[in-house]
This record gives sequence, C-alpha cells and structure tokens, in this order.
Amino acid sequence: MIPPVVDQAWLEAHPEAVVADVRSYLDGRSGADAYRAGHLPGAVFVSLDVVLADPPGSRGRHPLPDPSRFAAGLAASGIGDASTVVAYDDA
Repeated sequence: MIPPVVDQAWLEAHPEAVVADVRSYLDGRSGADAYRAGHLPGAVFVSLDVVLADPPGSRGRHPLPDPSRFAAGLAASGIGDASTVVAYDDA
C-alpha cells in the first residue's frame, strides 16, 4: 500500500514512480509556466485544464474529464495502467 503522502526517501526507493507536477492556479498564473521555471527532477507536467478536467461549461469550472480523453492525456505524459503516480503541487 502506498501512503497518501510520500517523502523524498520513498521516491528514491521507488524510481519507477511517475512524478506528476499538477500545479494549477485560480488567480491567472500558469501551472505550465511554473513547471518550466522549475520542477522536481524527472517530473512530468499534467495540466488540470487539458488532461484532468473537461473544458469549463454547464457542468462547472473543472468537470471530470471524459475517460478516453483523460486516459489519452495521461498516456501522452507517460502514465499508463500499471504506473504508480505521485502527484504534487506547491500549496
């Protein structure tokens, strides 16, 4: 079982884990820009707006994505069915 919060030692002991930078901001800042400015070594950026939610609309600001769109977005980031994923942000 993976603990809900992991530390650097856990990451070092599990090099197969995919580290996903999921930073997103409601104040207009860009999570992608924050990723480009610096991120954990080996981390991939997974966009809230592009991968983790469908476009805003009648279902709210960040509705759950269509499963096929979600799977395709994760696959493009190197995340598959057998992947262990550790997601982080800066809050």
